[in-house]
Amino acid sequence: MPARFLRCVVGRSVHTSNSVLVFFQEGIPGIFFPELERRGIWIKRFAAGGDLTPDAHAVFFRANFRLDRSVLDRLPQLRLAALVSTGSDNVDLEELTARKVQFVTGEGANARAVFDYVMQALLIAEIDLKHDSVGIVGAGRIGGMLLQFFAANGIRSAYYDPYLAVPGSLEETLACKYVSFHVPLTAETHGMLNEKYFASVQKKTLLIQTCRGGIWDADYYRSMAGHPHLKVLAQDVYPTEPPAANDLVCARFSTPHIAGYSARGRLGGILRGIKALLPDFSEAGLWPEAHAWFLDAENQRFRSAPETFNALRDGYFWRKEFHEYNAAERAAFKARFPQAPESLFALPAL
Repeated sequence: MPARFLRCVVGRSVHTSNSVLVFFQEGIPGIFFPELERRGIWIKRFAAGGDLTPDAHAVFFRANFRLDRSVLDRLPQLRLAALVSTGSDNVDLEELTARKVQFVTGEGANARAVFDYVMQALLIAEIDLKHDSVGIVGAGRIGGMLLQFFAANGIRSAYYDPYLAVPGSLEETLACKYVSFHVPLTAETHGMLNEKYFASVQKKTLLIQTCRGGIWDADYYRSMAGHPHLKVLAQDVYPTEPPAANDLVCARFSTPHIAGYSARGRLGGILRGIKALLPDFSEAGLWPEAHAWFLDAENQRFRSAPETFNALRDGYFWRKEFHEYNAAERAAFKARFPQAPESLFALPAL
């Protein structure tokens, strides 16, 4: 189907006989636009609120845009829906299938970026790699990658994932000093982080939240600043986004939904959609120069102006993944975090 996509829509376009109209949501980087336009793609931007036109052949969108039946009714020529990030709770998959609209996502493209975020949060908290334990809720791509890394480096860990044949133990996972969440937003997980969920926690537990803000019970989240045991070490997602300034008070580090925003994580999801349009598309020579980063600098930038959440997220710089660091960047990182295993800079297995 992808190889036939252009032949299917070219000629049906109301614009020219050799162009395909593709809408990109605002905030999606346009680094590949010149090459797409050279290849005959006509590009238009749209806001999260809509303003798509009926002659759209493809739409590239983010997780804050809902692609449901009411939107699809206005897009009779749509043949490709490309979610450039992860999670599909904002997409009516049954309607896409019924209308024979191809759907692609960025699922997995940002896994290494989130792995890096979690690991830097642990290191900046001065985790004792020999004695501290890390719990993982959700052992899919990201959670599984973390668990493999912990096992390979002798770091104590536990996990819970009810969808696995061996689901692990939630009680053992929440008994760890650090707990990181990596679950999708579904009917089952919506609002699951509440008083009942954490009832077994009786000692200091530091949470890392990088998956979906909707898994928080909003009222419980906003009461956590006074919790005797639970503290949020690092958070990248919030019950509502953009978050109110008061929603940052319970966390040591807060960032504007950029945990997966390495250059590879951010552009990887876009490329999947582009290659559904143009199977022979190559990003060679188009990749941006990326840079090393530190979590506390990202936290400081966001906390100094929390009202700029959307601008910080949309204008986020090109960030390297740890395995891309050069010798000087590795040395600077090791100087900051001498306990970091050398294997952190290897390409983690997906």
